[in-house]
Amino acid sequence: MHRPELSSEIRWICRQMEDFEASESVPNTGTGARREGEGFEKLIASLWLAFQNQAKMIGAQASVVPGVGNRRYAKLTVGERSIFIPTLASDGIADSHAGQHRWLEVVFGVSDLVAAYPTEAEVVQKYAPQTGPYAGLKYPTIYQGLKTKFDDTVVLVDGGVLREKIMLEYKTAKSSAGRQIDGNAHERLSFQIMQYLEVATRYTKCSLMVMTNGAFVRYRNKYRKRSRGVAWNPTMMWRHEHFSRDISPAIVYNTVAEEGMSHG
Repeated sequence: MHRPELSSEIRWICRQMEDFEASESVPNTGTGARREGEGFEKLIASLWLAFQNQAKMIGAQASVVPGVGNRRYAKLTVGERSIFIPTLASDGIADSHAGQHRWLEVVFGVSDLVAAYPTEAEVVQKYAPQTGPYAGLKYPTIYQGLKTKFDDTVVLVDGGVLREKIMLEYKTAKSSAGRQIDGNAHERLSFQIMQYLEVATRYTKCSLMVMTNGAFVRYRNKYRKRSRGVAWNPTMMWRHEHFSRDISPAIVYNTVAEEGMSHG
């Protein structure tokens, strides 16, 4: 199959993402308290748009469908196969019959995840303390109302059937000492991987794709085993079965649910 060349715009955005510099660690600063990642997320948003434009240029049919809340997704279709990728929230909805498909979820209630697996009864039996405000049958209230959230998602559909759901995380890192990425980046990514493993059980095939700046391949870190620094592959919409291994807009860490994640 012919593989289209990457556009100069996509190549430029990929270079900007790889070169993006996160700021140094600041003591006593909590996760989420700093906003330098917004610049990186704007680059990613521009990458999705550039990919959408190139896909349309090489024959994909495109429409905009609603996600959860104010999220919007570009549905790119060739024949019976479609890929749903993030697009701007300001984009109008072209496919009004699409509805808010649950395949596009990015926020998951912890209670719902537990109810599906391993079940509330098993959680109470194995983990509930004997005393205290969350003892015994009250234990599920310890996580009641809490949610697991991902930055976004990509969905692959073939003939109206969900082929794969890909959870997206956007992470930046910095090496203050110029040797190893700072510890808080490790902690944030490790936590999100654990969250992903809970969500992945809801789908027949689910992957986690982490899009990062180049720090994860320039400095020592725990996630080098599955990293790839290759350019975006715009043929992914025709290669669903290889999607999770074919694309990395900057630096991608991909874990397939049935394979698990190595931290070595």
